[in-house]
Amino acid sequence: MRVLLVVHALPPATYGGTELYTAHLAEAFARRGHEVGVATPRGTAAADLDGVAVHDLPEPVAADVQTDRGLPTGPVDPAVDARFDDLLASVDPDVVHLQHLKGLSATLPSLCEARGAACLLTLHDYWTLCHREQLHRPDGTRCVGPESTAKCTDCYLADRPFSAVESAVESRPPGEARPGAGAPSAGEPPPRRDGSGDAVREFYVDAVAARGRALRRALSAADRLISPSAFLRDRFVAFGVPPAHVVQRRNGILVDRFEDTGFDGPPVRIGYAGRIAPEKGVHLLLEAFSDLDGDATLEVFGGFDPDGDDYHARLAAAGDGVSFHGRYDDPATPYRAMDVFVLPAVWYENSPLVIQEAHASGVPVVTADVGGMAELVTDGVDGATFAVGDADALADALARLVRDPARLERLRDGVREPKRLADHADDLLALYADCRKNG
Repeated sequence: MRVLLVVHALPPATYGGTELYTAHLAEAFARRGHEVGVATPRGTAAADLDGVAVHDLPEPVAADVQTDRGLPTGPVDPAVDARFDDLLASVDPDVVHLQHLKGLSATLPSLCEARGAACLLTLHDYWTLCHREQLHRPDGTRCVGPESTAKCTDCYLADRPFSAVESAVESRPPGEARPGAGAPSAGEPPPRRDGSGDAVREFYVDAVAARGRALRRALSAADRLISPSAFLRDRFVAFGVPPAHVVQRRNGILVDRFEDTGFDGPPVRIGYAGRIAPEKGVHLLLEAFSDLDGDATLEVFGGFDPDGDDYHARLAAAGDGVSFHGRYDDPATPYRAMDVFVLPAVWYENSPLVIQEAHASGVPVVTADVGGMAELVTDGVDGATFAVGDADALADALARLVRDPARLERLRDGVREPKRLADHADDLLALYADCRKNG
C-alpha cells in the first residue's frame, strides 16, 4: 500500500507528541513493507526516517486566522495546495493520513478526494474547532466548543493588544478584501477604527467565520476522522460531525524504549515531563509540592528558560526539593528519575503520550479529572485523579502517596502496558483498507 502521512512538523525541528508519533508511525508502516512518505513544510523535515521518503511542502504562511502581517485570513494556503496536488500526482498514494492541518491548508482533504486517494484525518487536538487549539480561554476557563462566531472572535482578540490589532487592519494595502467578503472597489481604503473599534472587530468576525467554514469543509471532505480519545470524539460529534464519520483509535507508543526501574523507597520522586507552559499546569504542581509534608523531591523535565520566559522565571523561584532538568533527547530519561508522574494540565488534554510513556515505564500517574487524561488513568488502580485546576486536591493526592509508600507500590503493581505502536499500526492499516473499499 502506498501511504502518505502529512504533518505540520517533524523531529528534530520539533519534538511534540504529534510530530514524534508521526515519525514513529511512518517507520512502523515501512517495516511492514509498505511504500511510505511523509509530507511536511520545508525546514522541519527529519534528517532521516528509516525506509521513509520525506517530501517538502512550502513553509507555512496562513497557519491560522493570521498572515505574516497579523491580518486574518482563512487557513487555506494556495502555495501548499499547489505543491500538495503535484505531490499527489507524482506519488499517487492509496491513502493519505493527515496528522494536522496547522500551517498547511484546509483544502488538502478535498484535493485527496479529487485525486481519488482515501483521506483520513487524526484529531490530535481541537485546532479544527478552536483557533487556540485547546478550548481554553485567555482567562483560564475551559470552553465546551464554538457557540458563536462572535464569542470566538472575542476570545481571539481578548489577549491581543488592541493597538496591534488595529494597526494590522489599517496596514492592509488599499483594496485588499476582508476574509469571507467580496472584494472592495479599487482603491477603497481598509476599515478604520471608530470610537468603539467596530471596524476592527468586524474584520476579525469575518476572519473567524471564514476559518470555521473552511475547516468544516475539511472535516467533511475526509473519508474518516480518527480520535485518540472518547472525550474528543464526543466534542466533535456535539459540534455536528456525524458519529459514524469519526472513530476512536488509541495511539500506540514504542513500549520497548521504556523500562521499569522500580521504587527504592523514600524519598518519593514526584515528576513532570513535557512542555512547561501555563496550560500544562506546572505552577499547580509546584504549589501542591510546596504544601507537602514528607520525604519527597520534585523532578521537572522540559525546555526551561527562566531568563527568557516570564512563566519559567516565576517557577524558578520554587523552594527546596525542586530540580529543573531541562530538555531531554531520550524519551525514557525522565521516568527513570521519578516514582510517580504528574500531569496537572488545566485544559482538556486529548490523549497525552506522556501518560502512556509513564505507564510503559511502570510509573503510576496522577492527573486532572477531565478530557482524555482521565481516560488513561484509573483512580486507585494505576494512579489517581484530582479536580482540575485545584492545587489543594493535587497536594492531597500526592500526600497520600508520600505518607504511604506501600500505596505507591500497589499503584505501581496496577500499571498495565499501554498500546504498542505495532498494534496501533495494524489497526490503522485495517482502517485504511476499509476506507479504500467503502469510502
